[in-house]
This record gives sequence, C-alpha cells and structure tokens, in this order.
Amino acid sequence: MKSAPYIIADVFTDRQFGGNQLAVFYEAEGIDSATMQNIAREINYAETTFLLPPERGGDFRLRIFTPQRELPFAGHPIVGTANVIVARKMKQWSDPLTSVTLETGVGDILVRVQTSDGQAGHTQMNQPLPQVKTLFEDTGRFARALSIDPSAIAKTELPIEAIYNGITTVIVPVASLEAVRKIKTDTGAIESICEELGAETVTVFTRETINSESAAHCRVFAPAAGVAEDAATGSANGPLGFYIVRHRLVDVQPTTRIISEQGYEMNRPSTLHIEVDSDQDAITAVRVGGGVVTSGQGEIFLP
Repeated sequence: MKSAPYIIADVFTDRQFGGNQLAVFYEAEGIDSATMQNIAREINYAETTFLLPPERGGDFRLRIFTPQRELPFAGHPIVGTANVIVARKMKQWSDPLTSVTLETGVGDILVRVQTSDGQAGHTQMNQPLPQVKTLFEDTGRFARALSIDPSAIAKTELPIEAIYNGITTVIVPVASLEAVRKIKTDTGAIESICEELGAETVTVFTRETINSESAAHCRVFAPAAGVAEDAATGSANGPLGFYIVRHRLVDVQPTTRIISEQGYEMNRPSTLHIEVDSDQDAITAVRVGGGVVTSGQGEIFLP
C-alpha cells in the first residue's frame, strides 16, 4: 500500500505543544487535489501543506489546505514548512541563515531560517504588502457577532478595517483583554460579515497584553474555512502589524518591531514577531516570524 509521510510542526512557539499545529507532507508529488483535501480533513489541523517540485524557479511549490478548502496564501503554514525543509536538509544550508523560496497562489514567498548548531531555528517570512480594502462601520453588528458589548469596540476610537495581503482579514480593535477573553462567536453572523467583505479571517486585538513585551493580544476566527479559532495566524498578524503602525499605536521607527501574542484562550500560547518597514510617507514591507518546534511524524495511506 502506498503512503505519504508527514512531519508535525508547532509554529510560532519555542516549546512543543504550543503555537499552531501544522502537518507538512514533504513528498507530495503524485497526490491529486481531491486526496490532498481529504487528507487535510482527516488531519483536521487549521492547515496542512503539500510540497511539490517548483514550476517557476523557486525551491518548492507549496499547496495549503484547511479542512474545507485550499488557500492561496497563509502564514504559519509557510513559516512552518520552510523550517521543516531546512530541518530535514531538503535544501543546502548556508549558516547562519538559509533562504527558502516557496511558490504559492499569490506568488513566490521568501522565507529566512536561522540555523545554529545543526538546528533550524527562528523562521521569518516576507509577506505581500497589505492594502486596506474597506471599512466596516456597523460596530454594533460586529459586537453582536462576537457576543461583546459594542462599547468594547467603540472605546478604542479605532476603525474596523478589512485588509488584504493575499487573503483578507478583518481587523477589529477591542479596548480590554477582559473583553477579548469573553468573546463567544456567532458563527453564522461572522460568516455573513466575512462573505460581505470577501474576508477569510477575523482578527480581534487589544493593546492590553499578558506579557509585558507584547504590543498586542489577539484572537483569530475563520469559521468559513472550517477553523473556529486559530492558535497562531501569520497571515493575519502581518496586517495587524500594518494596522498598528499605520494608526501609530506604537512608537514608529524605520523598522518597527511588534510582538503579538495569540492562542492563549486555546491553551496553545503563541508568539509572533512582526517587522514593519516604513518611510515618512508609506509602509514599504511587512515580515512575520517566530519559533518552530518539530513535534512528530507519521504517514497516511493513499487510496
């Protein structure tokens, strides 16, 4: 019986069983799309990735699946997969930093993996530059969808914005950590808002944090993709860093470094390191990175 091997990686964490789970099928050539989707549903992580030979001159072509659909772009799958490539020596190392180019549905993504003492470490991805698509002005409707008081959003005096960087996330500012912890999503209401805005995820954040070094505490929801809540979302935290810098919620530098914490409400603490480059007129680049820990391996029998 044929089988496909995979690695389990915990992404955006420095300890096993933290961060966001990822299954990486590193020998996926010959697996058809329908089988990939079935495997992702069977694994049932937020995302599962499949590595294929490159088509455009990159190192590998990458396909990303949630339990319900294929995504053109995502954060923790790209970071985790690049780390696995380097850890398994699928690309020749270049200490102390190895670059991996992954061909995705939104173009080629450059990922840099730090290497030390024969180990793959902190991994950082370049992201497509975020763009604000639209504002969502019905604060009360969004508050009801999150089961929180509308004042928790209104007190921030900040807008709800849909931001695109390959996929669209809706950034929702909330005044307190207490309010963020109380969120209980109305799945149908969230899906309806996301459909109107063409969004994949909803990112709720507050400037009140658990860790003193963090600049934001967030929760990310993607019910339409079969992910009720995500433990660490690189694709959403890039736009979050963009939002924080654009609205000057921190001291803005030529390169502003932001630490975002996520996953605490799921008992999977995650730490995402965001870098936002800007000049006096505009934001010019966004990068997101963090730790990756290999947690296991296995195989799936193929039909």
